[in-house]
Amino acid sequence: MTLILNEDGSGEFDGEVITFTDQGTKLSFRQGGETTLYAYSFQGNSLTLSGGDLDQAILFTRNGIQGPVNVSATASNLEAENISTSDTSVLGVWSGNGETIEFKQDGKCLYNSNTFTYQTSKGQIILLTAQGNVAFAYNIKGNQLNLTVNGRPITYTRGASNNPTVAGNANGGNVAQELVGKWCWTNVNTTNTGGSTSSECIVLNANGTYEYASERSMDTNTNSFYAGTSSRGSDQGTWWVQGEKIYYNSQTRGQGSYQLQKQNHPKTGDPMILLNGEPYVTFYQKQPWR
Repeated sequence: MTLILNEDGSGEFDGEVITFTDQGTKLSFRQGGETTLYAYSFQGNSLTLSGGDLDQAILFTRNGIQGPVNVSATASNLEAENISTSDTSVLGVWSGNGETIEFKQDGKCLYNSNTFTYQTSKGQIILLTAQGNVAFAYNIKGNQLNLTVNGRPITYTRGASNNPTVAGNANGGNVAQELVGKWCWTNVNTTNTGGSTSSECIVLNANGTYEYASERSMDTNTNSFYAGTSSRGSDQGTWWVQGEKIYYNSQTRGQGSYQLQKQNHPKTGDPMILLNGEPYVTFYQKQPWR
């Protein structure tokens, strides 16, 4: 995603032409007669945008013209040497929800046997991953760290836990951070008299939880008759990876697993995950698997 802000108030956001005004801690984007207000924070060469129509905060990094107003940035270019942490209250080990997070003074975060670079900025913890940057709103009250992950509050307590494994994962599997994101499968059939559409999407969250949603519709349309049906399904639970399988603990189905493979789409090159051979393509922009 690219954000361009020009000195004359014109710009571009995710490929769309905009005009904008700076309102202190807010940016007002006007596009196609509609105005959207975003909160922003600026630190060095990093600009964090949140609110408006964004599902989560996005971290942009300056790439090009230098100056107090002009910004041309992309999140994938953020380098570790530009990262620092200013809030020392997050430092240390935090435990909860069957997992442990450790924030170190050198800007490293240890989470589920993985190491990430992180920074804190105006109420947000931002993790840098190979697939992009992830921002979580946070606050600390006493010995508790409160994070907001995908709109859900999660609480951790300062100190190590006696049971650091992910909930539902008693066999030592890991939440593989390269799989975090939204993955979708779609099938469309069209005939002269109608057709059907099926879609399934899985959101694998970095905290080891997942959300599943499916939608199916069918319609028949002839000169004398029209009919249509639709149905939806949903599920949620926890997930982890061990060996060449992805395991789940579902609220509706209990525990189970799928054979896991990683491939790139043969036409677009987008990364996919194959669950028992069924391809799910990334919903958001990700780098191809290597």
